[in-house]
Amino acid sequence: MRPLTISLPDYLYEKLTQQAKVSKISLEELVLFQLERDEVRDTALTFLRKRAGRCLMAKEAILKESTPPVWVVPVFTNVDPPVEVGEIHVAADTGEVLSTEMDVAEMIENGHVSFGFESLAIEKQERLTELLALNSEQVLAPEVRQEMDTLLAEEQALQIRNLETLEKRLL
Repeated sequence: MRPLTISLPDYLYEKLTQQAKVSKISLEELVLFQLERDEVRDTALTFLRKRAGRCLMAKEAILKESTPPVWVVPVFTNVDPPVEVGEIHVAADTGEVLSTEMDVAEMIENGHVSFGFESLAIEKQERLTELLALNSEQVLAPEVRQEMDTLLAEEQALQIRNLETLEKRLL
């Protein structure tokens, strides 16, 4: 490892020195820890952005002393007031994100619930998906077509209500 020398304003040097004393570690260890924590947060944020766009944000990582050690990065909605919806786990030894796309999907769902959004019941979502796939393959019988149209209308009504909820929240 190469040595690095940096210059800090006196007030910042004093503050970091105090933090190191309180933590009972060297100033170098404190700075390295903070740099690693920031890097982990950025890793979690990159992971979130690829899967959820900008609707979720990562907060400051916390090192969990477990075997093996894991960084825990709290995740919040990206609207005011932010609501905690989950966390991203990152391996401390490798920097590998341990959380999955399913974890992010659950966080997005938690964010929707915190907004007061409604969603179509799972059975109806599955049936609608099935009917839409079937419709792309063949001409549906009139009663099956009616069922699909009814489910589509219900889904669209939910989307409109959710947009109205969002509008009220943002204004």
